[in-house]
Amino acid sequence: MTASFQTPSTAPTVLPLREALSPLGRTRDNGDAVQVLIDRTGLPAPTLVPQPDAVHVMLADIDDMAPWLAELGGRLVVDGTPGCRTWTLLTELEATRRRGAVPVQVHALTVLGQDVLPSLRSAVAA
Repeated sequence: MTASFQTPSTAPTVLPLREALSPLGRTRDNGDAVQVLIDRTGLPAPTLVPQPDAVHVMLADIDDMAPWLAELGGRLVVDGTPGCRTWTLLTELEATRRRGAVPVQVHALTVLGQDVLPSLRSAVAA
């Protein structure tokens, strides 16, 4: 009796193009990528909202924005409504061999007159 052996393929695995994924697939991939970052770094992220086009991270405190800015860099913008300011860090996870870049928006609210770290104030986009 002769044994039949299959040799493992050395051909690279072909992953589906990100654009070919369904919106649900892109949402899941985006959320997984950001969750891996959070698990690896311990970045604060009380609320994570993956979407097909970006992952939104809702912070509980404006001071929690500083570690995100230090880890990923990006552009910090501030929008205002009467009595409140929305601080948003626009950044992304770099592309890897398995997936494309993942846009990330990190949000925090402040009330008018609330103290904000000088490092965050100086990082606000002009």
